[in-house]
Amino acid sequence: MTYPIVFTSTEDNFWLYGMLLEAEKLKSKTIYLHTHGTASNFYEELFLQVLAEKLLENNVSLLSVNNRGAHVFDPYQESGLAVEKFEGCVKDIDAWIELALEKGYQNVVLSGHSLGSEKIVYYMNKGRHADKVRSLVLLAPADSVGYHIFNKAGEPSKQNKKRLNLLLKKALKLIDRNKGGDFLDRDAYGGIMPKSAESFVDFLGPDSELAKALPFHTGKLELFSQIKVPILAVIGDQEEYTGIPEDQALKLMEKENPLAKTFQLKNCDHAFQGCEDQLAQIIFEFIKNKV
Repeated sequence: MTYPIVFTSTEDNFWLYGMLLEAEKLKSKTIYLHTHGTASNFYEELFLQVLAEKLLENNVSLLSVNNRGAHVFDPYQESGLAVEKFEGCVKDIDAWIELALEKGYQNVVLSGHSLGSEKIVYYMNKGRHADKVRSLVLLAPADSVGYHIFNKAGEPSKQNKKRLNLLLKKALKLIDRNKGGDFLDRDAYGGIMPKSAESFVDFLGPDSELAKALPFHTGKLELFSQIKVPILAVIGDQEEYTGIPEDQALKLMEKENPLAKTFQLKNCDHAFQGCEDQLAQIIFEFIKNKV
């Protein structure tokens, strides 16, 4: 068998690993390139197993990849969600698309889950190889900044805003003291994960590039509206991170970009548990019709 683990390096010397499953019926020209969500990795999003089977039997290869936000913290490269700078996603995706092109693929379907969905929207406006992407798949699309300032009903939360401002103030003080690499509270990010001061400000501060990716809470999706290839967005109805109600986020996407097609799966969580077959069929039909 062909060893499925592949690796690449970015222009700023991050080593990234992934899994390449290549269609064998005939030389496939289409590859589904998937980037994971917050602190995840190329193998942990289990819906990919069902999706891979569906794609491979229909002559579409799958490349599931790590980005520099994989896991919480990797001390060897000083990478991971806890120290990540969002803009680095452009270099990560550049490197993986280059690998796909070197292997002879011509049609890149760029996919992202959760935070990964924000990264690929941002990439399509900033990336070196955005013109090589034939379509976009947003799985459980998120508004990370909106999630930190709105409540679950999609309303501004004074409590959330107060907590965010306190953490930003603490982070900026550390940066001013040349201690930007120091970690904030253990649950600083999303109430569950640590963040360095510099990474926290990069993600959630006033000059955040992440805030430009899918800011559902603002009612305007400037970067998303500029994408010129077909877009598929699929989300569940439980445990989502859109800042506003999921159905409103999907309506906003279709309003902001006429190339967007959206689906909401019922009784489905953020990881698509129990909905894997339905998800795989939706993605396959999209690729078959749009690529």
